[in-house]
Amino acid sequence: MEILAPAGSPELLYAAIAAGTDAVYLGGEFFSARKFAGNFDNLQMKEAVHLCHSRGIAVYVTLNTLISDNEIDKVKEYLRFLDSIYIDGLLIQDLGIAYLANKITPNIPLHASTQMTVSNLAGVQFLESLNFKRVVLSRELSLDEIEYIANNCRAEIEIFVHGALCVSYSGQCLMSSFIGRRSGNRGACAQPCRMPYHLTDDMGRPIKKESGRYIISLKDMSGIQDIERIKKSKVASLKIEGRMKSPEYVYDVVSSYRKALDQDCCTGMEETSQLQKKLEKRFYRGFTSAYYHDDIGADMMTSIIPGNRGIMAGTIEKINQYSFLFKNIVNISQEHITGVSYVTSDYKIAFISEKNINKVNGNIYQCLMQKKPLDKSHIYWHIKERKYNINREKLQGKTIIDFSVFAAVGSPLTLIASDRNNHSITIRSSYQCEKANKHVASLKDVKEQLMRLGGTPFLLGDLKLKNKECMIPKSILNTFRKEAVHHLSNCIEKDFVKSTHNFSDKIIPLPNIQTTTFSMKPEISIRTEQIEQVKSALKAGCKEIIFGGDSYHHQVLSVSKYKEALELVKNANGRIIFATPRVLREKYSKEYLLLLSDIAKLKPDAIEVSFLGILNWYNKYIKDIPLVGGSSLNIFNKEGLNTIARLGMSGVMLSPELTIKQIAYMTTNTTIPIGITAFGRSEMMISEYCVIESVITGDKKKKCPGICLRHHYNLKDEQGRLFPIRTDEWCRMHILNSKVLDMRPYMNKLIQAGVHRIHIDARAIEGDIYKITRSFVDILSGDAPLPKVDSNATITRGHFFRGVL
Repeated sequence: MEILAPAGSPELLYAAIAAGTDAVYLGGEFFSARKFAGNFDNLQMKEAVHLCHSRGIAVYVTLNTLISDNEIDKVKEYLRFLDSIYIDGLLIQDLGIAYLANKITPNIPLHASTQMTVSNLAGVQFLESLNFKRVVLSRELSLDEIEYIANNCRAEIEIFVHGALCVSYSGQCLMSSFIGRRSGNRGACAQPCRMPYHLTDDMGRPIKKESGRYIISLKDMSGIQDIERIKKSKVASLKIEGRMKSPEYVYDVVSSYRKALDQDCCTGMEETSQLQKKLEKRFYRGFTSAYYHDDIGADMMTSIIPGNRGIMAGTIEKINQYSFLFKNIVNISQEHITGVSYVTSDYKIAFISEKNINKVNGNIYQCLMQKKPLDKSHIYWHIKERKYNINREKLQGKTIIDFSVFAAVGSPLTLIASDRNNHSITIRSSYQCEKANKHVASLKDVKEQLMRLGGTPFLLGDLKLKNKECMIPKSILNTFRKEAVHHLSNCIEKDFVKSTHNFSDKIIPLPNIQTTTFSMKPEISIRTEQIEQVKSALKAGCKEIIFGGDSYHHQVLSVSKYKEALELVKNANGRIIFATPRVLREKYSKEYLLLLSDIAKLKPDAIEVSFLGILNWYNKYIKDIPLVGGSSLNIFNKEGLNTIARLGMSGVMLSPELTIKQIAYMTTNTTIPIGITAFGRSEMMISEYCVIESVITGDKKKKCPGICLRHHYNLKDEQGRLFPIRTDEWCRMHILNSKVLDMRPYMNKLIQAGVHRIHIDARAIEGDIYKITRSFVDILSGDAPLPKVDSNATITRGHFFRGVL
C-alpha cells in the first residue's frame, strides 16, 4: 500500500521525499487540475522523475482536465514527452485523451482521475476494458463500498485519505464556471463552496442564521484514525490532497501517514490520535471522516470559518465592553501562538493578535476586542508555523551503496559499486596504476573521496580496498564516484520503471453495443420525470422525450411510470429515451439494477448513459438497446466525441461548458447526432451532503424526517442570488443555477453550429411546459420568429458565448 503525496512544486516534491512518500503526483505547465499550483516545466519534470526513480519513488502526472480541440496537438506533443521520461502513471479525466494516450503512448499506465466520477464497481470494471491500470474512486464512498470494490476488480484502487474535500462529486460541479467562468473541469475552480450562503425558503427568507454562513464548506478529510482498517484492505494507494499547500504541510502530513502506516497495529489507536493532534497544528479547518463511515451530516461543515481556523481553545465565558474572557482547554504555550479567532455577533470572523491576549488567572485568558463576539462563541488558537529547511541537497539517501576498489601496478584501477537489491556496475579506468613513491593509498584515503554522496540517492555502506602498493589519484576516485552514482541510478531506475509498467496481458472486451441510426435532422428534445410534462411536451409537438434518471422530487420513479411514459410517446409516434442517474454509489447498485433490468424490458428507443458503469452492465442487463451519452460524461472535444462513437453510442449530449464555436468544430463530419441543453436550470452540483437537513436539524442525514418534502429551498449568496435546491430518491442534493438558461433567441446559431438535438431540461421548471416547448418547436419549424434578445437578469446564455477559463 503506497502513500501518494502532492507535489505542486519542486519544494513540495522535496518535502514529500524527505517525509518518506512512496509516490508523488504532480502537474505540468498545462492541463493540470491545479492550474494555480507551482507545477513543473518539462525540464523540471524530467529532473523530478529522475530524482524520484533513483529513490524508488513513483511519479504520476496529472493530465486530469477537459481538453479543448485547439489544445489537442499540444497534448499529443506532451504525451510523447511524458513517454520519453518514463513516468509511472498518467491521471486522466477526458475520455478522448484516454483514447489518445492508449494510441500514442501505450506504455504509460493510465489512472482514472476522481474527476471521472467513478463511484461503483461497474465503473471500475468498464475502465479496465479501456486499459486503465488504476482508478481513483469518488471521495463520497464509505469504507464498506471501497473494500467491496477493491476486492472485486483487477485495477488498482486509489482513495483519498487526507486533505480538502469538494462538496460536489468531482467532475460534476459547474458552479465555479457558471458564476465566474473558472471551470473546475479545467483546473481553475474558484471554490464557490467556500463562500458564505444562507439557506432560504421558497420566498428567499433565511432559515436559522445562527447555524453559520459557510453551510456548504466541508471540513478536511482525515483518515488517519481509520488507518488500521484501511491497511487490511486491498486498496493500492492512499492519496493526500495538497498541491497548493506549503512544503511544511506536505512534510507533516506525509510523515504522519508514513508513521501510521508503518506502526505496529497493537499500538495504533493511541499513536494515530497523537498524529492527528499534530496535523491539527499545521492546517485545520476541522477534520472529518464522515464519508468513510457513511455518517453524513451537519458535523461535516466548517459552518463558521471556511479556512484554517487553528485549534479549539475554548468557549467565551464573559463579554465585557472592550474585552472578553475564555477558559483555555488545550495544553499550549503562548509563545507558540499568533493569536485567536472568533465569531462576531454579526456572524463574521475576527482575529485578535497575541499582543492583545493576556493570561489573567489559571487557564482564563482576556482578549481585547474591537468587534463584539457571538455569545458562547468558540475560540481558536492560531499556531505559529514551524518552518523546515528542506531542499534537494539535504535530502537523505534511501539506498545503501557498497564500494570495492582494486588497484594493482600496471593494471586499470577498478571499482565495483552495488546496492543491496542485486544492482551492480563495474568501472575500469584508462589510467594504469603506478607504484607509490611515498604514500600508498589507504582505506581512509579512498573513503574520504567515495563517501561524498550528499545530494545523491545513496548512502555509503561497506567499503573494501585491495591495493597492491599503489598510489590512487583523488581525481580518479572522484570521477569513479560520480560515474558509479550515475550508472547505478540508471540501473535502479530501469528496474523500477519495469515494475511500475507491469501490464496484464489479458484483454478485457468492450461491450458489443447495439447501434441505431437516429435522425440527424435538428429536433427538439425534452428531459422530464413527470408524466404531465410528457403529455404537455408531446401535445406541443416534441418528438423526443428523455424520461427518468435522478428525481428532483425525492421519490423513486416506479417501473409503471416509465411504462406510462413509453406508451404516451409511442402513441404519439415519438422517441423515448430512459435516463440513468448522474451518479450511482456502489451501495445502491443492486437496488438500481432491479429497476434497470425492468425498464430495459420495456424496450425504449435508447438508454442515456450518465455514468460509465452502465457500459459494463450492458451485455447482462440492457442488451440490444441503443445507448446515448449524457452531458455528465463531459464530452469536450472531437476526440471525446469520436470515442463515444467508437464505443457504439448512437448519440451524445455535449458538455455545457462549450461555446457555439467549439461545438461547430466538433460537429463537422460527426456520424452520430449531437445534443446540447438550450433551456432549463443547469445543475451546478450534485452532493451526498444535504444542506437542508444539515441547517434545519443540525443532525445526521440518516436521521432526516424528510424536511425537503415540505417546502422548496434555496441557497442565497452574498449577491442575493437564489440557487434552487432539489433532492433525489437517494437523498442527494442537487444545486441548480440561479438563472434559467434560454437560447431561443440564438436557435439559428445552434443549428448553424450543427446541433441535432436542442434540449429542454424541464425537471426544475415551474412554468407552462406546453408553452415553452411549443415556442421551441415553432422557432425550429420557421412558424415563429426568433425572440428578441433582452437583458433579463433572470436569464443566462450559459457558456455558449463566453466559454470557460
